[in-house]
Amino acid sequence: MNALSFQRVYVARQPILDRKGRTHAYELLYRENLENYFVPEDHKEDLASKRVLVHAFLHFGLENIAFGRKVFVNFTANLLRAGIPYLFSPQKLVIEILERISAPQELLPILRNLKKKGYAIALDDFRAHSPLVSLLPYADYVKIDFQATPPEEIEHLSQELKGDFWLVAEKVETQEELERARALGFKYFQGFFFARPKVLSTQEIPVVKAHYLRLIKFLYSAQDKLEEVIKVINSDPALALKLLKYINSAFFGFVSKINSIRHAAVLLGYQGLRKWASLVALHLMAADRPPELIINSMVRARFMELLAQRTGLGERSEDAFIVGLFSLLEAMLDQPMHTVLRDLPLDEEVKAALLGRPGPFTSLLEVIRAYESGQWETLKRLLPRLGLPTENSLPEIYAEALAFAHQAFTIGA
Repeated sequence: MNALSFQRVYVARQPILDRKGRTHAYELLYRENLENYFVPEDHKEDLASKRVLVHAFLHFGLENIAFGRKVFVNFTANLLRAGIPYLFSPQKLVIEILERISAPQELLPILRNLKKKGYAIALDDFRAHSPLVSLLPYADYVKIDFQATPPEEIEHLSQELKGDFWLVAEKVETQEELERARALGFKYFQGFFFARPKVLSTQEIPVVKAHYLRLIKFLYSAQDKLEEVIKVINSDPALALKLLKYINSAFFGFVSKINSIRHAAVLLGYQGLRKWASLVALHLMAADRPPELIINSMVRARFMELLAQRTGLGERSEDAFIVGLFSLLEAMLDQPMHTVLRDLPLDEEVKAALLGRPGPFTSLLEVIRAYESGQWETLKRLLPRLGLPTENSLPEIYAEALAFAHQAFTIGA
């Protein structure tokens, strides 16, 4: 954590999912700071990348950001020549080589040795006439950009490559693109399709999801009626059991075992009980979706809560938490956000942020969205709105939000 702060390193991650929606790996997106977002000179880019890789990833730890998964990391030719990959375990690292790399044929001896040492290699933005073709003998993964590559070329490449390589469909943004990639034989998928609704329609919400949506509605309309909240939670065995599992975990650190929702309510208070019951209800609601959907919701919730505490909204940090937690409701319910929110008794400024309208929490949500997608230039533009300098504690906040989300998800899984 201190290394992140001292080095001013910005690190985000994007999940790479398998055909069953499970997280196979994360691609790490990184920038030394927000001032050098674009550095045209290759040697400066190499230097910045080397600092990030050595000082941030080694000190901060790949385990802390990837939680046991493999990580895909971009390497320039100079970083490969310098032997930087050998600083990382071949069991955890996938060496990603960008399409714009210079003189790829000169890297063949380096890649040959890396393969002998057990490292996996991915070719990024692969095209039919890519200069990376010469590196195929040493590749394990081939990544194809679904936004930049014509459909007929994607089909041709998939037929040519799928038997010999693990194909990764990247920048998959819709359910339709995901289904097409699956049909073409792609094994892994990267993009924000898992965080988008399958169909924006007025179709009925499934009964189980509607139940938990009604429960959330009640939690925010009870207005400090703690006894009624306890009664409703106890009426749902799955919710009550998961909530007690949370409360009794090391996450809270209570000395004695908590055996009832009433006991939990006394310790947490109405606000705390509502917050954690909402999180558990959302977890149950998203049970049929990729786990990254609820993990991402939890990351956003904690990130926004911590950011609110640093931007003069400390007294409303719970509202900020709820904005982040509910920001992916569309994808969980396959409903437009305005339809989902219509009957939820949330604060109007919370609703404004979720609908993209001006309000005190809207900029906070824009910040976490920019951070998680590695939009560093957008982030640099947003921070002054919050009264924050571009050199701030965002990396620490993101790291804490990741830790919170994974611990909370593991407890509730």
